Amino acid sequence: MIPFYDLRSLNGKYMDVFVDALKRVINSGIHMIGKETEEFENSFASFCRTKYCIGVGNGLDALTLVLRAYKELNFMSVGDEVIVPANTYIATILSITENHLTPILVEPDINTYNIDCAKIEAAITDNTKAIMVVHLYGQPVDMKQIIRLAERYNLKIVEDAAQAHGAQYEGMMAGALGDAGCFSFFPGKNLGALGDAGAVTTSDS
Repeated sequence: MIPFYDLRSLNGKYMDVFVDALKRVINSGIHMIGKETEEFENSFASFCRTKYCIGVGNGLDALTLVLRAYKELNFMSVGDEVIVPANTYIATILSITENHLTPILVEPDINTYNIDCAKIEAAITDNTKAIMVVHLYGQPVDMKQIIRLAERYNLKIVEDAAQAHGAQYEGMMAGALGDAGCFSFFPGKNLGALGDAGAVTTSDS
């Protein structure tokens, strides 16, 4: 039988590296938000070509906290609408409802399974505050039309890039295509942690 999720063999070859890193953290006495986290944030921001990267607990936290930040900045308020693809993972929707915002589902493009950009404008109302794109299966959304709509209607673009580490769109990296990018480092992702982890990338101070 072929194991579906064989992280043991994938990670086993790096055991010495992991043990050395664990010893470094334990010996430092700083088990959270220490030197390793800061180095990763700086490296991942550079990789994504954004000014900032903020490490968080997981991909859901990344999405949730970005929307929470926009509420704290008074850009959004309870009941406002966020356009989101109808065929995304539940965490994308939960980040919206957790903030007492309203998800507005838009069907995917049958050729890419990403959100159908031609159907977004019809879903925009006076209550729409953001478009949350999902780069599904590592395939970036066609962003040109979305960026035009965001500029026309004063909307934020939040990227769910949980499956798109390293993906590029016209020379730009996923995580740098909107106002904020949200990543998951769940062990099964194409950049996975040993446990769970996530990050927000942005160039907006």
